Amino acid sequence: MRMLSRALPMGLFCLLTTAAAAQTTDSATTTPTLGISRKTTEPGNGPGTLIKVGTGLTRGLSSSYWGLSVPVVVGAEHHLTPALSVYGNGFAGVKIGRSNRLSDGSRSSLIGDYGFDVGVKYYYNQEKRRQKGRETGPFVGNYLSLQSSSEFTTASFRTPYNYSTLTVQWGMQRRLGKYGWFDAYVGAGLGRDAGYTYYDYTGPRRQAPQLGIATELGIKFSLGKVVK
Repeated sequence: MRMLSRALPMGLFCLLTTAAAAQTTDSATTTPTLGISRKTTEPGNGPGTLIKVGTGLTRGLSSSYWGLSVPVVVGAEHHLTPALSVYGNGFAGVKIGRSNRLSDGSRSSLIGDYGFDVGVKYYYNQEKRRQKGRETGPFVGNYLSLQSSSEFTTASFRTPYNYSTLTVQWGMQRRLGKYGWFDAYVGAGLGRDAGYTYYDYTGPRRQAPQLGIATELGIKFSLGKVVK
């Protein structure tokens, strides 16, 4: 969450630029802009489950003394109707290169922070997009979502639990060719940070968990397939 907060200005600029390009009306079947397909699908044509593996500007991305971590996200999204779906993601930061040694001489884990997302999406304006010749149907379009996330860490000097969030998000999901997928989102909600123990001259003291405002930003590129 701290990494995403620092990346918010850059990521938001990329998100708005991509959204503007994706909204351009094109009478042709496809458009070269970002390689995003514009094939029109009749509403309700073949809902199923989308399985994806991807990476991008999302949870698990971090850089610190302990090394650089690149996120890997494995997700599944199942459509209940052409406009409504439920989804879940598992993510982990995979460390790249040689990590620094810990105080006991050992090296830190290959996996950094990891966690899970679950949520529900509502794809709106599907009929309007279809009338304009834009791609519609399951898994494609602009959406609103309600998402719950929890993150953990493998660091031995900290408690495993990092934080949890409950956020409302606006996003857009598009196809990139036959198997590629682009998903970008931004949102805000409530966050709960883990408590921790620290020491002062009186001895150990406990900091209770705290509630606060949580921001959410993600830009993901994935390979995926719809399974029916």
